Amino acid sequence: MAAVDTITSKAHAAGLNHQITGVRLDVRERLLFTDESFDACYSHMLYCMALTTAELEPLSREVWRVLKPGGLNVFTVRHTEDAHCGTGIHRGEEMWEVGGFIVHFFNREKVVHLARGFEIVSIDDFEEGGLPRKLWRVTLRKERTR
Repeated sequence: MAAVDTITSKAHAAGLNHQITGVRLDVRERLLFTDESFDACYSHMLYCMALTTAELEPLSREVWRVLKPGGLNVFTVRHTEDAHCGTGIHRGEEMWEVGGFIVHFFNREKVVHLARGFEIVSIDDFEEGGLPRKLWRVTLRKERTR
């Protein structure tokens, strides 16, 4: 809950508490939002946590469900060209435990697979941190039907 408390505090300090509500959810379960209730969804490295493709598929469908038509799903993932990919302890699929954290690394085919029902707007490379980590920023737009 520390992360939710931090977001709530920062929203309040910025005078945005009437626009931002911090909520704790298990992304492996149905999202507690009505259909077509958001213009956009953003997640930084959520998809590359210790979640299997079978767990990410319903998450992708849930994000699609809660987005308005034309809404954007923007997420970042570490990709298979990252220096940590293939190192450490293999935990299945393209998941490797490095430094006590399990990271799911993505190839382009997996991004395209999870983008079903979305238009792929862009898949952009960027780097982050001291290694540096190699990531993609994926921007998807909700199509009219799935």
